[in-house]
Amino acid sequence: MLMKNHFSVLLILLLLLLAGQATASFWFKVIEVTPIEMTPHSEANFTVSVKGLGSERAYVELVFKNKTEGIDFICPKMIKNVYPTGVTKYNCSVKAADVPPGNYSFVVDVAATGSPSGKKTAFINVVAVKSPAAIEPREQSMPTGPMLQTYNGNQTPAKETPAKETPAQKTPASGAVTAILAMLLVFWKMES
Repeated sequence: MLMKNHFSVLLILLLLLLAGQATASFWFKVIEVTPIEMTPHSEANFTVSVKGLGSERAYVELVFKNKTEGIDFICPKMIKNVYPTGVTKYNCSVKAADVPPGNYSFVVDVAATGSPSGKKTAFINVVAVKSPAAIEPREQSMPTGPMLQTYNGNQTPAKETPAKETPAQKTPASGAVTAILAMLLVFWKMES
């Protein structure tokens, strides 16, 4: 009888181990790409933020898609370890060749084993180079005569209220139900 109890406990522990492996989820998403503004024949730095939304960590690689010809992306560390519910920042740079001024878009995606796509579209604003001759001083007319300035002490500056973030849903994985059922089976076997 003692052997029977040990065997059932070992069987239950094996089921718990398998249930834990089955519930691992890999999901990573690009949540932010900092704004990029540059001129032709220049370089600019930007940051890509990747959030782990699954239950396991993994090595995540950035993949740049839908790139415009003449615009190249460089990231010294293209692959980083991203933890669940954490945000990992990738420091990258972009180099523009002879591209005309305008707004260009590209897609940043993540590549990790077992993870779905978590892409985000980002934009590059290429502005024309301003020559020193193009900047003209403005001549402002100064008012003559007495000026009256008033101050209203009752006015208060508008307060900025931060946007409310929705908390991440915390639901038990599907393996939790299996683990509870296994524990109930163990207790039932021990009592009988």
